[in-house]
Amino acid sequence: MARALISVSQDGFTYLTLNGATSRYSDTGQAMTYLGDYARETATQVPVTIDDGNQEVDVVLDETGKIAPAASASPTPPPAQEPSSSPAAPASDGNRSTDESTTTSATDGDPADAQSERHQQKKTDAEAGNGDDYPLGTPFSGPAAPNAPTVKRTRVRKRAPQHKNSPQNRPQRLKKITVPGLVLIGIVILMIGAFVIPNIVPAGSQDSPQTIESEQQINPASELSVDKTADVVPGFDNSPTWETKIPKDASVTASDRGVLVVDGGKLEVLDSATGKSRYSGKTSEAPTFAVDTIIDGKPALLWQAGDTAEALMDGEDKPKTYQLPENARITSAGKSVLIKSGNRLSTFGVDGLVNVPTPESGSTPMAIENDELFSSDWNGPVKAKNIKSGDERSVKLEAPADGLQIIKWVSAGHGKAVTLWGEQGASTNSGHRIQLVVHSLEDGSILSTVTTTTDIVGEMSWVRGQGGKRAYIGPYLFDLESGLLLMDTSSKDIHLSEPRGTIVPCTVDNDDSCLLAGKHAYRTDTNLLALTDDGGRAIVDGADSTIRAYEKSSDTSEK
Repeated sequence: MARALISVSQDGFTYLTLNGATSRYSDTGQAMTYLGDYARETATQVPVTIDDGNQEVDVVLDETGKIAPAASASPTPPPAQEPSSSPAAPASDGNRSTDESTTTSATDGDPADAQSERHQQKKTDAEAGNGDDYPLGTPFSGPAAPNAPTVKRTRVRKRAPQHKNSPQNRPQRLKKITVPGLVLIGIVILMIGAFVIPNIVPAGSQDSPQTIESEQQINPASELSVDKTADVVPGFDNSPTWETKIPKDASVTASDRGVLVVDGGKLEVLDSATGKSRYSGKTSEAPTFAVDTIIDGKPALLWQAGDTAEALMDGEDKPKTYQLPENARITSAGKSVLIKSGNRLSTFGVDGLVNVPTPESGSTPMAIENDELFSSDWNGPVKAKNIKSGDERSVKLEAPADGLQIIKWVSAGHGKAVTLWGEQGASTNSGHRIQLVVHSLEDGSILSTVTTTTDIVGEMSWVRGQGGKRAYIGPYLFDLESGLLLMDTSSKDIHLSEPRGTIVPCTVDNDDSCLLAGKHAYRTDTNLLALTDDGGRAIVDGADSTIRAYEKSSDTSEK
């Protein structure tokens, strides 16, 4: 039986947590309305705890959505003093779809964490400004909700152990908001009877979020065919222009800036144009992060190994070494790399690390590009502050429709902001119809919208590919430069992976490997590492431990 928690903040908003998801409402009545609909639609009883930080009351919604008291209100004892601690950095699982991966991609797995952590944050505004607890939210994932005013904390209830795969065992997005907001909590049952019951909205009415089954197709599939190919890479010559043998067990990643080969303690960077060695050195541990980036206006290949980072600038034959701050977390959500260590922000400069001013309390830093730090609170607008001059501009995101609000920040950087919008009551896993929106970070205008559901993209990450040409989330492939939707692969059972320039590695029928080029998915076992030279060259890792480069022969990949 799902238990719901309703907490009311002093700023007038109500937060509802149910099955691990948290939604914000304008008042308690709307939250109870949603729970009434939920109880009727699922034909289950829903225990509800309403907590104002000093007292709490329990009620039960029966299978018809009717309300009855479950327990009398009782004062909540004051909590024990809690130690202050920083939000933990998400552990890297080795997946190639994380910012801390060993690929040259920049995947935004973070904003989903921001959605889950924004309500776990129990620090007050005053606390958030001290020590390592600031900035709020996850590491550069997306904005966290504004902090609540200083209040007393209440003890978090302990719950019985649950199976690790049960819905109730998902990370709770709102541990406890304990801001006083309910007046006369002792007569809350009367308040519910007077204000909630008359306002319960019948399921399916125009005033309630629209629920859609997950298997229901929202966006008709783009014109897409699945074909076979005899080419190593579709649209490229089959005779390599250069090839280089590498150690059998070496790990390799490639980009416009070079091909990074790591074999035990040896690290080598090959020139992507010629295959010749640009740099050869040693490393004490395997790199955990590698990406093309811009450092003080200069293109560079940057990699991290432990508490150090190295950047090989174009035209240089030796990399510059940087000592990273303690417990540093780095992200390439923007064209430059952002570093967070506690409440300190920095980026890479040609002469060392450059300090970056932290945004105002309540905002989360997301990306750096063109010397601007992009940050925002939960509702926006996005703030773009020049880290050198201090000039700041505000970017208000255009709403996709009246009555919609942001329910999740997905990504920001590379000139785009990606958000999920839904009606009040929708959350990232509520099964509602939502809008996936790509905005311009220049003026906040909408570049594209996709009508979808939370079941399809609610918990998915925005994966930006090598070369900054393509990005995808779930089954939706976007042109990262224009922000336009290129392809919906859902009906073809094609699953996308980290894009390489304009070509996207994929799987089809949950088994066969393929390369998606234009409107065709070609079945092939080719391990495509990168497209370089503005898409004119394909770098491939052969099964015989040989790296090969192939020149473009047609415009197939651009169709």
